[in-house]
Amino acid sequence: MDLNVFKVSQIVVGSIFVAGLLAGCGGGDINLSPSTVDNTVDNTVSNSNNTTQAATTTVNPCASYENSGGTSLIGDFDGVNCTYNELFSDGGANPIEVDLLIPALDDDGAHIFQGSLFMGKNYSTNAGLSGASIAAGGDGPTLSIEAGSTIAFTSAEDFIAINRGSQIRAIGTAASPIIFTAKKDLDGEATAEEVQLWGGIVINGFGITNKCSYEGTRGSTTLDGECHVVSEGSEGENTTHYGGNSVTDSSGRLEYVITKHTGYEVATDNELNAITFAGVGSNTVVKNVQVYSSYDDGYEFFGGSVNVENYIAMFVRDDSIDMDEGYNGTITNALVIQSQYDGNRCIEADGIGSFTSKTQTFIDDIVARELNSRPTVNNLTCIISVNGVKDAADPDN
Repeated sequence: MDLNVFKVSQIVVGSIFVAGLLAGCGGGDINLSPSTVDNTVDNTVSNSNNTTQAATTTVNPCASYENSGGTSLIGDFDGVNCTYNELFSDGGANPIEVDLLIPALDDDGAHIFQGSLFMGKNYSTNAGLSGASIAAGGDGPTLSIEAGSTIAFTSAEDFIAINRGSQIRAIGTAASPIIFTAKKDLDGEATAEEVQLWGGIVINGFGITNKCSYEGTRGSTTLDGECHVVSEGSEGENTTHYGGNSVTDSSGRLEYVITKHTGYEVATDNELNAITFAGVGSNTVVKNVQVYSSYDDGYEFFGGSVNVENYIAMFVRDDSIDMDEGYNGTITNALVIQSQYDGNRCIEADGIGSFTSKTQTFIDDIVARELNSRPTVNNLTCIISVNGVKDAADPDN
């Protein structure tokens, strides 16, 4: 079922945030209360000119962790921004295997990554997962991001992956959202509808996907064999997997999160979305979220049961909401606004993964056991694109 337009007469946007957050987020003023200073201790130092000056200490506020080899890694602080090189994190070749906290920075500072950020190792076998004691979200490391943080990537190829067992806890507020974007956007050089400036976010869970084999009907299934499906955006050592038999798995929490300028094409017909929810379970919380300018889909769901509440998708080139492989979550309160000149479907809804390669007997069996996609969408408004032709001679026309 493909729906180009799906408009519900009643839309309850609730606490969705729109205009003020599209360009970014600003930090607040910092008020320092007067304090009493004990001057009985001489804390001056001599400089090369034989004069004296007060000693100062600059605290590095960047994210830090200790890797498996016992080396402590921390971002480089320039007084405003924190920059993380490829030694800090560089995708599947160098995933972070311990909890990581990314703090909010003063003065509109941003966390700038020069490599992909992968949380937890990827496993493609039951033996690998079992050996690492990973069976559910929370068993692996957690990426925690403070309200008001901005995270940017320098390369189009870079993206974030939350592997099975790991979690992301990005909890912003209406006044201090969390923004994921590109360095070009921070520099003020990205145009409003520019895309593919970085990859996006891939979240892998242990949820049900009908690309795996199950016995029983939805609600009482058991896996028939192993379940390790290759995620979108996978290539070489950056390959990740999702899938399992947990409806209620948790991959963390996303609140007041904006994702901008995404959609790098990893390979032909393999583009990253703003956020890919791959087998993500219903105990994952996603609410008050926004996608702004994405080359492929806004949010794409491959199986799983995660629910989304209060969702805005603006200037998505492909499908603003894409559901496949037996996704059965609920989307409540959504607003889609396509570009005047570009935009595909408001919703693409596919019941069975790799549908065209399946036999009718297989399809009938999946539907009978309720393992096809069965999502619920409450209160959705789509403002669609006319896909007109822009007049190059008159940019305002």
